[in-house]
Amino acid sequence: MAATSGGSSRKRTSAPRAELGASAPLYIDGDDVIPGEVIVTLKADAADAMTASVPIHPGGRGVSMADSLGVSGVDAVLARLGAYDITRLAPPSQGIARSVMALDGVPEPEESILGRSFRVRIDTKVAPDKAAAELDALDEVEVAEPNRWREASVIPDDPQFGAQWGLTKINAPDAWDVTKGSASVVVAVIDSGVDLDHPELAPLLVPGFDMVDLGPNPTPNPGWRFEGDFAGRDAIPEDEVGHGTHVAGTIAAVSNNAVGVAGIGWQTRIMPVKALTRVVRISDGRVSGTGSSADVAAAIRYAADNGAHVINMSLGSPSATSVEASAVAYAVSKGVVVVAAMGNDGSSSPSFPAAYPDVIAVAAIQSNESRAAFSQTGPHIDISAPGVGILSTYLAGGLATMAGTSMASPHVAGVAALVKAVKPSLTASEIGDILRSTAKPLRDVASDPVPNDRYGWGLLDASAAVLKARGPIVIKPTITVKLRTPVVACVPRTITLPECGTIKTVLPLQCKKIRSIHIACPVTTTVTKVPTTVTGPGPGPQPGGADPFGIEGDYEAGFAAGYAAAIEELQSGGGDAYGEGLFDE
Repeated sequence: MAATSGGSSRKRTSAPRAELGASAPLYIDGDDVIPGEVIVTLKADAADAMTASVPIHPGGRGVSMADSLGVSGVDAVLARLGAYDITRLAPPSQGIARSVMALDGVPEPEESILGRSFRVRIDTKVAPDKAAAELDALDEVEVAEPNRWREASVIPDDPQFGAQWGLTKINAPDAWDVTKGSASVVVAVIDSGVDLDHPELAPLLVPGFDMVDLGPNPTPNPGWRFEGDFAGRDAIPEDEVGHGTHVAGTIAAVSNNAVGVAGIGWQTRIMPVKALTRVVRISDGRVSGTGSSADVAAAIRYAADNGAHVINMSLGSPSATSVEASAVAYAVSKGVVVVAAMGNDGSSSPSFPAAYPDVIAVAAIQSNESRAAFSQTGPHIDISAPGVGILSTYLAGGLATMAGTSMASPHVAGVAALVKAVKPSLTASEIGDILRSTAKPLRDVASDPVPNDRYGWGLLDASAAVLKARGPIVIKPTITVKLRTPVVACVPRTITLPECGTIKTVLPLQCKKIRSIHIACPVTTTVTKVPTTVTGPGPGPQPGGADPFGIEGDYEAGFAAGYAAAIEELQSGGGDAYGEGLFDE
């Protein structure tokens, strides 16, 4: 229900921060700002005039050698802020092409905006919001903002809970009668990575990437520590948290194999794109996944450029960033369905990326179809899905049960992939409309409207969605024609029938008398009975007149008589009773 976005080449303001509950580990008093980091987007002219060479990322655990942008006014401020380790968020676009588009009045593409956006690491003694304000005031800068934490939207639950109630609740088994997914449809899981060797996932994985870059010495919030792979991008998106693996198993898993769990898609492919790394609470060892909005933006761009049809983001925090919003807009412009979790603080404050325009925002329900207490609300909510006691794949080839809007979001992403499999030509907007319009309405009181701020359009319905995507299809009848006089047939013949078109009927290779011919008209997959009236003034069935064979209301009998007349006419050397060659060599 989020409105369609306009261009991104303008200043954006952050949404109000939510008052987070005690379960959220990384935000102190709602503060999701990453110490010592700002994101700077230059105006197009300034970006074209840059003289410094700034890498996309150096890779490994080192830092970039760039400490300036080659734009004098900006560099002077960056030097005062102690800037170092400057990297691009995306490859730069072609300046000539952008200039031509500007002359033609064509809006600048989102990829161009991301291409002139930079993550800048600064002295940690400088407050990022103050540094961003100073940079934002420069004429050469389109927008400057603090980099912000993004956290996995999950609440740990009983790992022994063994029922996949969510699949039945969304009518997935009925949807599987229509499609079990397609290997040509790819869902990007932008998360903590995936257990790349998990037997329920490994056969369905396509190449992904580890986009996490928190630098060699990131500063966690007090009481937490970073662990594992967090300092350099590479092509190994291995999960060290478990969250991304759990999300991936709901979307797709090797199914109907008497092992483990079933996924919504049995053949859907998963692209693991790691944007969250492992963080541990020192007091009790609680593990969560965290990353930055800059890395999430880069991950979205990677997924959109490398064949993803659907993106799932079970992550978020209370504040928007320009680069993340631009990345979402870029993905949507390429036809990608973007799905995100609403967040878990139980408030009505927005969480991003779910609250960006054109994102399908997903809330969580319990098995009784009531809203999960932790699930955030708001006017941008689109749809609800199971999010409590969800059993799925986990680290070390195992299974676990978890809860959160993180678990609800992949249900929607998985069904979006089924819809895409049924009708590949559907656009992202059309798929979103199908998911919303086929949802089961949910409301707390009878007078509540649908959609509403607690459930959106209601409970996801996989079966209704795939059926609507497929649409009505007509099956034509199968007719057995009894021949009045057996006909001798030696070679295949082509039969033309009014209601079937031209059919190739393979008759026996040896010449022998044929007493009946079974004709199967071209068949599609669902039945819609269409009554056929055959009338006409000619010697055979023709549309528009009385039954020439005198068998009122019995088309099959009339057709059989007409067919027999045609055979007799052929045997006696006469013309075709249908007037256009019932049998043609």
